[in-house]
Amino acid sequence: SNGLHLDIRFCGSVDAIRALNEGRCTLAGFHTQKNPSRTSHTAKAYRDLLQPGLHKIIGFATRRQGLMTAPGNPKQLTHLADLVRTQARVVNRSLGTGTRVLFEELLSQAGLSVHDLNTLPDEEPSHTALAEAIASGRCDAGLGIESAARARGLGFIPLVQEQFHLVCLKSALDTSATLALRQLLQTQVWMQVLNSLPGYQAQDSGQVQSLSEQLPWWTFKRPKTTG
Repeated sequence: SNGLHLDIRFCGSVDAIRALNEGRCTLAGFHTQKNPSRTSHTAKAYRDLLQPGLHKIIGFATRRQGLMTAPGNPKQLTHLADLVRTQARVVNRSLGTGTRVLFEELLSQAGLSVHDLNTLPDEEPSHTALAEAIASGRCDAGLGIESAARARGLGFIPLVQEQFHLVCLKSALDTSATLALRQLLQTQVWMQVLNSLPGYQAQDSGQVQSLSEQLPWWTFKRPKTTG
């Protein structure tokens, strides 16, 4: 044992970074499409929460997100436009979750809006809760991760491979606890465990990443000069 003890709380990406900034945790997880643009929903969601010089990003994994459907995909959904065509009952993820941000991003990229969908009024706080809502027949589809769909025996239509990052304050990057976690994430044993999960693939696990490469919109604002 390396003496590493983790106290884990599960919440959405946006809420996790808020907790980090408020001193309620040491590390937060968040996920984005690869190289999100400066005008993306991702940039709008995270730009005011993450600050160059204050935060550091650590690699973790890639994972597949897509449409979770009833077993056998009875509505024959293949892409987001099919949700509009079939008016399938959709349950959205809660505000404050990275998947809610991603869903709005993917809809925008497809020229669609949430208002085009047959969206039920309730929202689900987790991938597992959404999978259960579909399995129970309360709704037909929703955006979620492959591992949650497979665990519940649901259909899954992959839509995007996303980057999953960890973020900490710069001041915590080289503390003994964070260093121990970074070292653990780089071991073959951990990578084998991660790669065994449906839809997950280790990528740069435990490595400090380039902010400009991962989040191109995350740039220093140069102070205005006078004189």
